[in-house]
Amino acid sequence: MYSLTRTDAAARSALVDLESVDVRLDLSAAGDTGSPTFPVTSVLTLTVSGAETFLDVIGRVEELLVDGVPRRVEHDGARLWLRDLPVGRPVELEVRARCEYSRTGEGLHRYVDPEDSRTYLYTQFEPADARRAWPCFDQPDLKARWTFHVTAPEGWVVASNGEDLTGSRSPLPTSGAGTTRTADAAKLHPVDAALTHPADPAQSPSSTPDPAVPAQSPSSTPDRAGEGPGEGHPATDSPSGGGPAVRTHHFAPTPPLSSYITAVVAGEWAVVDGGTWRGGATGPGSDGRTVEVPLRLMCRRALAPHMDSEDVLAVTRAGLDFYHHRYGTTYPWGTYDQVFVPEYNLGAMENPGCVTFNEHYLSRDVPTVAQRQGRANTILHEMCHMWFGDLVTPAWWGDLWLKESFADHQGTLAAATATPYTGEWAAFAVGRKAWAYEQDQYPTTHPIAADVPDLDAARNNFDGITYAKGAAVLKQLVAWVGEEAFFAGARSYFRDHAFSSATLADLLAALEGSSGLDLSAWDRSWLHTTGPSVLEARLRAGEGGAVEALDLVQTPAVGAQDVLRPHSLVVSTWALRDRTLERTHRFPVRTEARSTPVDTEGVLARAGALDDLDLVVVNDEDLTYAVARLDERSTATALASIGTCPDPLTRAVVWASLWNGVRDGLVRPADLVRSVLAQAASETADAVAERLLAMAGAALDTYTRGSRRGGLRGASAATAREQIGSTLLPADRARAWARFLVLTATGAPDPAPADVEVLERIAGAALPGVEVGPELAWSARTALASVGRADRDRLDSWLQGAATGEARTWHARSVAALPDAASRAAAWERVLSGALSNEALSATLWGLTHSSWEGTELDGAFFEEVLGFWTTHSIGMGIRFVRGAFPGHADIDVPERSTRLWERAESWLQENASAPGALRRLMLEHLDDLGRALRVQEAWT
Repeated sequence: MYSLTRTDAAARSALVDLESVDVRLDLSAAGDTGSPTFPVTSVLTLTVSGAETFLDVIGRVEELLVDGVPRRVEHDGARLWLRDLPVGRPVELEVRARCEYSRTGEGLHRYVDPEDSRTYLYTQFEPADARRAWPCFDQPDLKARWTFHVTAPEGWVVASNGEDLTGSRSPLPTSGAGTTRTADAAKLHPVDAALTHPADPAQSPSSTPDPAVPAQSPSSTPDRAGEGPGEGHPATDSPSGGGPAVRTHHFAPTPPLSSYITAVVAGEWAVVDGGTWRGGATGPGSDGRTVEVPLRLMCRRALAPHMDSEDVLAVTRAGLDFYHHRYGTTYPWGTYDQVFVPEYNLGAMENPGCVTFNEHYLSRDVPTVAQRQGRANTILHEMCHMWFGDLVTPAWWGDLWLKESFADHQGTLAAATATPYTGEWAAFAVGRKAWAYEQDQYPTTHPIAADVPDLDAARNNFDGITYAKGAAVLKQLVAWVGEEAFFAGARSYFRDHAFSSATLADLLAALEGSSGLDLSAWDRSWLHTTGPSVLEARLRAGEGGAVEALDLVQTPAVGAQDVLRPHSLVVSTWALRDRTLERTHRFPVRTEARSTPVDTEGVLARAGALDDLDLVVVNDEDLTYAVARLDERSTATALASIGTCPDPLTRAVVWASLWNGVRDGLVRPADLVRSVLAQAASETADAVAERLLAMAGAALDTYTRGSRRGGLRGASAATAREQIGSTLLPADRARAWARFLVLTATGAPDPAPADVEVLERIAGAALPGVEVGPELAWSARTALASVGRADRDRLDSWLQGAATGEARTWHARSVAALPDAASRAAAWERVLSGALSNEALSATLWGLTHSSWEGTELDGAFFEEVLGFWTTHSIGMGIRFVRGAFPGHADIDVPERSTRLWERAESWLQENASAPGALRRLMLEHLDDLGRALRVQEAWT
């Protein structure tokens, strides 16, 4: 299928002046799963400077009209050719098509909840899947005013980017009495009496209503001016043939939007009316506007009791305050819906006014503080996009990083400064940046400002460089130019390019104007080079324990470009006193050189100064992007005592240095695991504590040779059991340690009886002192299945006890993990059948690759099937297949299998030199992971 190229996009952009797109979407039969397609009509108004171009649509094109006159349809499956167009005057194109409902999370996705048979639809388009739902010019710089008309079954909730003019934005009639909160809080309303919970008699009339109750009431808020049905816009239709009643929702035209952020959500959603946010941009150069923004939350009815609306809405309001204080432009998109959707390929998507989130951000388990903090970051990331990405959009996907890096940085900053989740920068340092360092050391690494010749390349660039490295580099840019100048430049950028497209050059020009700095050298060294720098402190000791010199040395990482980058950072020194680390010195350093003096004033040139250097932390406060090395003494101190450091961000930076040391073969993986086991329980930053457990698990499973995993696994499980049983441990931490125990035991050969006993208790949701929800229980059931302690009948009985949509996915994962040949063969057949949804595919592959089964038959099967799978499925499903099925189990103690796997992967790459570039990139990265794991294992005999 044709993948739009940068060259074709630029030519089309030069030819087409697009004014508006009117989309008529008929979803009246969406509840019938026997109907695989839906009718849609797009009416586009445009002016062209040339007579020939093409429109994007994937589906069956039934009719093309130009100014009302039928034309011959020339459609190659992706491009609808437009020929002999009138030039130099407005033209109306009308395209009638039938497009397919998706099960892959691309286009218009349809999900039927097995728990209650309700139907849910949502769109997901980035980078170019709007063409799967309606005919359009599917490229970011061709913005238009969009108007949507959506016909859906009566009683369905329908949302889009614009205001619903049919008066149906307010929740629909209910079967029970509604309950409301105060004016600025959420209003929740029951839809079905069967879904409501009895009120707590201990609650006063003014107390917060139960957030388990889904909202659907017509009287939840007063009608706003202009919200009711407009003239000529009927709210309810009577279908011919006597079928079920339907309703057509007419949405107000949007401001200019790119196609990839248009959105339609429809179905039997539960709705929380979050009241109204009131305010406007403040600060220098603000636009002076004031708006009222209606807030809503939506999710599947079955998840309504777990919406956690209080926290989500509190973060939403804090974010709107934060961005309006800094951006100078008032929110321009009218309403603000946030919809948690099933079977989602991403974390979230910034559709203006209709933001979609992966429903995994909601949980039937009680979410931990770390999970709520991660969700807050995502909410604020997507909200930042309302300005950076939606208001001002990259002209082409080569500047994808601009919007994603900016939102990643700003979401973290907003969470850390405007919400209770003040530890978000520490979580970024030890978690998000690890993704960046790993991605940036692959042989497939690319500059932040990447070369993106076509859409397939764009899809693969949603990676750790585009998001996390870019965000880290922007944090360094803020340190370099100053926060005040940074936000002044952002305000100019939004003001000058509102509702348009822009490039990196436009952003840098705005920042140069606000800071007075020439950023051309910064641009070249940071945005157009690859690989991380390595920063380390080197000292020279003198007589009497004096420090004659302390220098910051900059070198390239192995395989990276040798680039001297400008850094503004902090080097700190710490002494271990009374078993506690105390900071003794803080040295701000600004460098562009290979070696730079740190102690320019000679404060360490005194006798005994070495006693203050038990730990030297390079890049304390995490201001720059570089692999920060610890010297030998600092490494020993960190492994034994970093948990005693009083500063959470410093602790996170040091843990990140230790993790990079493990991956680079400089820190023994077993030492890191033992350090985490000894210190994670005392970590006060919840998100950092959970990240430490994940690091320990990866160090054990990936970087430790097989013959030594058993002892470490036993120590890990024993520590987890001890922590779970502690009466002093907060409930959040107990659940985190329980998850750690489960993952440690999954797929383990010969699990200890004590571990199996705890797994059984978790699987039965009967672990004393720990609140076990269904997600945690099913993870334990998967673990039991993976080691042969739960058979198919037992898994089926657990599913019958609560056959929710999530449980079916977890059940599929568990069944695939069963360590017997027949179960594995059946699971692999399901993978190749093409019948699995996106999430079912990933769950099945996860089970297959986390089983205690020791056979190698799927190693060869993967290499035989991967190219065929990629070419017969969407790229999203292809990515899931490669990531989930690549046989990456590395063990230097089983050299025959490891060598055979390495050779097979290399042979595949040699034999498939002409395979799609996106597929070859993924295969290269997995091969690199395998090689790194084997090298690290071999380094520690």
